[in-house]
Amino acid sequence: MTPSETRQVVARASVEDRPRRDQGGRSELTEGKLGWLFVSPVVVFIVVLVGYPLILAFQTSVQSVSLFPGAPTHFIGLSNYTDVLSDQQTISAALHTAEYWIIAVTVELGIGLAAALALRHPFRGRGVMLALLVLPWALPPVVSGLLWSRIFDPSSGWLNGVLLQLNLIDHYHVWFNDPAATIPLIAVVHAWGLVPLVALILLGGLQGISSELYEAAALDGASSFGAFRSITLPLLQPSIAAALTIGTIVSFAIFDVIYVLTGTARDSRSVMVQIYLTSFANLDFGHGVAIAVLLAIASLFMSGFYLLAFRQAGR
Repeated sequence: MTPSETRQVVARASVEDRPRRDQGGRSELTEGKLGWLFVSPVVVFIVVLVGYPLILAFQTSVQSVSLFPGAPTHFIGLSNYTDVLSDQQTISAALHTAEYWIIAVTVELGIGLAAALALRHPFRGRGVMLALLVLPWALPPVVSGLLWSRIFDPSSGWLNGVLLQLNLIDHYHVWFNDPAATIPLIAVVHAWGLVPLVALILLGGLQGISSELYEAAALDGASSFGAFRSITLPLLQPSIAAALTIGTIVSFAIFDVIYVLTGTARDSRSVMVQIYLTSFANLDFGHGVAIAVLLAIASLFMSGFYLLAFRQAGR
């Protein structure tokens, strides 16, 4: 190879090794560093705001914590975890939370999807319907609980009055005295406040689906249900996964509505209520934080399960 050919080869190699540039002359490497520079404050904020409390919570959960002055705080390993996992009240609260989760997520996804489909296409009064849809989500959970406590009131509640007028019941019911009805009613109240968020998430996913796909399906002779099953549901999976994740995390953390409607009754006690009683009523912070850590792990596990399940289904 002659010296001139060697210089040409080296020149071509150096050009190929340079970062690619776009039309504005910026290299991809620079854009990547710039992106990390922009998100770094948020990453640091999340690590400080979430990471440090999690580490501190786990540290507290493996210690024997006493509030008495001068009493020692010492390491006890996983004793707090074994205690709460064998505690009957904690197990009962976990089962109640699972019931809240199943009922609430089912109601949220079903009604939210129906509302999103109804509001997908523009029509007169659509803006008013969207505003009314968002209203329950805008109310604080305590306000929602107080509102529904008036509806379920055994002497002057709206629910008893309507059911009596329709001859569906023959006497006034004390709804929260029935253990079989308490958890479903509370779950419905909880879902009522979260349905608007789920509907908005699904509505955003629906609006991202091209209308050309439905036109092509109609030309191929597909029915409305067939287009829904073959086009809408598969393409809506990321939005459904996000809605399920949010619904699950919020259901696991249900507290306000329960506390307003039934207080700390055993028949309706959730894990969050159990954490409150253990930590602040019994002043047992070691066991209370251990329950909170287990609840956080369960939330992370379910979130990861949704993401993996819908990712596998989308392939």
